[in-house]
Amino acid sequence: MVLETAAMTMVAKPLVENLTKKLIVPLIDKFVESCKDKYNEDLIPKAEHFEEYILRTYEKYSFINTLVFSNTQLKLKDIYVAQTLIKENQYNDKKEVTAKIDKLPIELIKKYKKILITDTAGMGKSTITRRMFIDIIDNSLADVGIPIYIELNRLRKNHDIITEIHEGLNSLSKEFDKELLLKLIQKGGFIFFLDGYDEISLADRIAVTQDIKSFISKAGTDNYYILTSRPEDGLSTFGDFQAFKIMALTKEEAFELLKKYDMTSDKEMSNKIIKALKSGEYRSIDEYLKNPLLVSLLFSAYNHKHEIPIKKHLFYSNVYEAFFDAHDFSKGIEAHQKKSGLAIDDFSRILRYVGFVCLVGNKIQFNDTTIIAIIKDAKKRCVNLNFNESDFFNDMLTSVPLFCKDGNEYKWVHKSLMEYFAARFIAEDAKNDQDRILGTIYKSESVDKYINLLDLYYDIDYLGFAKNIELPLLQDYIKFYDDNIFESQNIRKEYIEERIGCLFAQKTCVKSKERNYNIKMAQEEFIKVLGNKNIVVVNSRYTYIGIHIQPQTEILRILFKKRRTDLFEQVPRVAIGESEGLYKTLKTIDIHTGEENEDLYDKTSNLLILNPWGHFCHLNYQKCCKEVEKIKNQIKKNVDLKSLLDSI
Repeated sequence: MVLETAAMTMVAKPLVENLTKKLIVPLIDKFVESCKDKYNEDLIPKAEHFEEYILRTYEKYSFINTLVFSNTQLKLKDIYVAQTLIKENQYNDKKEVTAKIDKLPIELIKKYKKILITDTAGMGKSTITRRMFIDIIDNSLADVGIPIYIELNRLRKNHDIITEIHEGLNSLSKEFDKELLLKLIQKGGFIFFLDGYDEISLADRIAVTQDIKSFISKAGTDNYYILTSRPEDGLSTFGDFQAFKIMALTKEEAFELLKKYDMTSDKEMSNKIIKALKSGEYRSIDEYLKNPLLVSLLFSAYNHKHEIPIKKHLFYSNVYEAFFDAHDFSKGIEAHQKKSGLAIDDFSRILRYVGFVCLVGNKIQFNDTTIIAIIKDAKKRCVNLNFNESDFFNDMLTSVPLFCKDGNEYKWVHKSLMEYFAARFIAEDAKNDQDRILGTIYKSESVDKYINLLDLYYDIDYLGFAKNIELPLLQDYIKFYDDNIFESQNIRKEYIEERIGCLFAQKTCVKSKERNYNIKMAQEEFIKVLGNKNIVVVNSRYTYIGIHIQPQTEILRILFKKRRTDLFEQVPRVAIGESEGLYKTLKTIDIHTGEENEDLYDKTSNLLILNPWGHFCHLNYQKCCKEVEKIKNQIKKNVDLKSLLDSI
């Protein structure tokens, strides 16, 4: 879980003693006091383990490596801009539930006890949880208990969550009593940060998920849990967690973050960027200012080339170039010498292969033997490149620091960098296999893992994206529309089309709330009816709504709604609200449900709108048909050009 880090050596001994005495000891003392009556043995010596663990973890997460300042640790609080969590599925709330994370949101945690923070790449999920962890120590928040931080990518089939916690509490010279640890966890008084569910290895995902679920169910009712992840189908198994998303940065918050990255006293660099962004010339990248990672990449890119990249993949390209050149412009220092001796384009060829292998295996962390084996395989596939694999690995850690050390293992500085190089591999290196790779991704049950890659790929190779992702999705929708459209004297056509849009690539069933019928019972019933365990249950005012989402819907709701807004039909009306007791017996909603009259049909469709994906807009059939023909013509032109080139 947590090992000694370089940050420890940066803290003077008096500061460590002061931190332990003033902040950590009061936190531990209250916990020990609460255990006295239950356990007869003296817990004071055991408390030292918690003190050592919290100090180590506090020091680790007080400092942060950023893409802006590679291989430089900065204090998290110095560059942190408070972000806001917003509760999903707010149908039972009279007003919007939000929490600004400038400190630990104690009221929110105590109210829900189990919180899921889910959002896309680079929105700051890990940074937020680490800020919460630090706040518990800074303010000795004994109310919520002892904080335990678990990076979930460290869990395996043969390395469960209890083992991870136990190893974290052990020191070099002392081992914590494991039996006592289990008793203490069951007794309560802990807050567990479970960070990065999406980074669990695919090979271990099912076993680790079951282990986490079992741990939470057996750990008593007096602990708190905060789980983070990118959107994942597997998260549906955590139905008892209240889901929150991270609100996008405002422009003011993005500008504040840029200034925090600018370490100069006059803030000249950040002021130039902000002035350019305010000029109106770069409105096309306003979307990127909502994401903390992309704001950091913007600063890095501008710092390197003194220009603002227009497209997302160019952010990453400029950052890679900056890392490779790795020199200080202001001091005239030359680029670091690469041990591998590779030029920037050749170095990138190897990185692209490494990124793709990591993506396919869903590997985030590696030991040195594994990563060197991947580099060796890449070397075989990239002809005419001669270098030493260990030297390349050393370059990845130092002179081109896209990897960093984490304990005894190594990982990408950020998962999105892996996805960027993997996307480039598909576009540039997998010449004869592009269609097969992208087609496999489109059909994958785990397509949600590839959303950020596809978002990058959209800009790198739009025709490849259109041919293998956009075309089949639109054709699937057109077929679904043709199979379901019908004429009715009772129901307006736009209402029928809205129902088709809401039902595309998903199955939904509903049941009214009744006495002695709870969300767990509803979930079990929905799983049987829909024939799939990946069910999201929405707890609305009068009704439980069970939804099984087919994988391709992730592409539609996350990627298409951002990239192809022109293909959607905006629903002009406001949802009309539910009727109490609309479906007292469980009902699977199809295209004809409620067609007895328009009011019932409308209210039934409204139940579909009350889902976490917010179908207040849907694909427009006519626009989709035109787009399909357009893509087919583009593909034909490309084939004609290929034939012409082949004849040369």
